[in-house]
Amino acid sequence: MKALALFAAIVAITGGCGGSKSDQAERSPFTYDASAPLHYVDRGVVNHGYPIAVHDVSFTSSGKRIDAMFVVPPGKGPFPAVVYLHGTGGDRTEFLVPATWMAARGVATLTITMPEQPTMTGTTSQKLVAQRKAAVASVVAARRAVDLLQSLPQVDDDRIALVGWSSGARVGAIVAGVDQRVKAFDLLSAGSPPVSEYAAQAPAELRPAVEQELGAVDPLRWVKLAPANSILLQDGTSDEVVPKAALDALAAAAGKAAEVRWYDQGHAPSNAAWADQLDWTADRLGVDGPVVTGAAAGP
Repeated sequence: MKALALFAAIVAITGGCGGSKSDQAERSPFTYDASAPLHYVDRGVVNHGYPIAVHDVSFTSSGKRIDAMFVVPPGKGPFPAVVYLHGTGGDRTEFLVPATWMAARGVATLTITMPEQPTMTGTTSQKLVAQRKAAVASVVAARRAVDLLQSLPQVDDDRIALVGWSSGARVGAIVAGVDQRVKAFDLLSAGSPPVSEYAAQAPAELRPAVEQELGAVDPLRWVKLAPANSILLQDGTSDEVVPKAALDALAAAAGKAAEVRWYDQGHAPSNAAWADQLDWTADRLGVDGPVVTGAAAGP
């Protein structure tokens, strides 16, 4: 969590980059070769005796293998689908329970282990470059997860959503601005402080490097490009990791793209937040069928 707060602070230094939507789209660092093979591997079902099947799977992103869990309701589909992104230090198992709750409502889900964050060594300029590359790798991995879902016969490739928490929510905020294949984004505890608070603290000689390296991957910049009414922001009134000002900053940057809901909770989502996540995402995906018999559909 300390690393999460530090990364949020560093990224936020460049939060105020301007430019038109078309200009920013042209400068996007998140382009990748969508035709590259996914090298999808399904190692089989890892749970038994439960109506929701959890598959141990993996795929490649930027030449690296991404481990994931593919959670599938009974039946042939095609089902709508949701990608779940964990927070700093987590992995594909962190949101496996919420993913099964979503699957119990008739939605296929994919929980992925995000690419590893870099070790902070070298000069300050080298650290800035490493942070920018790490942010790009995370966003591209999330987009490759969408590629994977769209390639699977069990998935309705026109009904895909993304749920992210903490650092995963910041990645989701960027994806919301650069990938319109995803129809809805539920972002929990997503924040990025205003650039003015950190720009004043950066040495003058480092400001160009900050603007070049981290300005390209600032969530406040990219979430502005998200379509109207495509995001739900779920924030805690007593978040002990992300300051309220940072939560407010991301909400302000999202503007008409986002609805904001506050909960009596800290950084971790409460049961009330999870219940809203499930209901809101299901509604956005047009899911109104019966709950899978014998499966839990919420906290």
